[in-house]
Amino acid sequence: MKQKNVGRFFTAPVIITLALLALVILASIFAPLVAPYNPEALDMAAKLQMPTAAHLLGTDNVGRDILSRLIFGSRITLLSALAVVVISVIIGIPLGLVSGYYGGRLDNLIMRVEDVVLAFPALLLAFLFVASFGKSITSAIIALGIVYVPMISRLTRSLTLMERGKPYVESARSIGFSDRRILFRHILPNCVSTITTQLTLDIGSAILDLAALSFLGMGVQPPTSDWGAMLEEGHAYIQSDPMLCIAPGCAIILTVVLFNLLSDNIQMYLDPFQRKLPPFKKLKKMAGGLVE
Repeated sequence: MKQKNVGRFFTAPVIITLALLALVILASIFAPLVAPYNPEALDMAAKLQMPTAAHLLGTDNVGRDILSRLIFGSRITLLSALAVVVISVIIGIPLGLVSGYYGGRLDNLIMRVEDVVLAFPALLLAFLFVASFGKSITSAIIALGIVYVPMISRLTRSLTLMERGKPYVESARSIGFSDRRILFRHILPNCVSTITTQLTLDIGSAILDLAALSFLGMGVQPPTSDWGAMLEEGHAYIQSDPMLCIAPGCAIILTVVLFNLLSDNIQMYLDPFQRKLPPFKKLKKMAGGLVE
């Protein structure tokens, strides 16, 4: 039965999505082995070249290989997005569990603070944090991590509210289990599937927001660069050498879409109400067998 359920998850779209994501992640991990050139090596004689056999995506305004910079930039982009999600998880999940389980004044206090955070656009609030902490990728990660806390916290709270009234929680209380054990050993495991779906979606959102911060000069600082910084460097040459913008832009779009597709497929697999029904012919055959 378990193998049958796993088989339903690994459909053709899911396999393609996982394969492309694995390609992006492996390329970032093994960037020194995969990249054809040093991403910071300058060659003024080869600046602003169109794609050739030597430089598959061309070169930038100082002769650096775009493909190599794209591969190395994926490291910072993916790790930064993952760090943003980790920060939101470390803070948001405990807040959501405590808020949903205990309720009362503590719940009201946490929700009102989160209302204040959510009242501001995410990027605007991130700008304020970065301006306070200083321009760096670390500041951008911390800022976005804090901004993402209310989203995961409220999701966890709503799931906890649904779980705390179920019989297994009442049974755990009657046995004498502590609130801590009930929260982290019983309620949280039943919320993991929905939270995992949301976190996969948040990684894609974090990639977009980090790219926006880097594009505006509030993320990574030269000579280090990620995909957002590459967009900022190339926008001045969009008419003469559009590959400087097309390459990082397509990388951002492709990666975000892949994470969104993965999130949708995980949700469809974990939620039985969203799974696709068998074809009509198969249903008719099954119905005929039941009548017989």
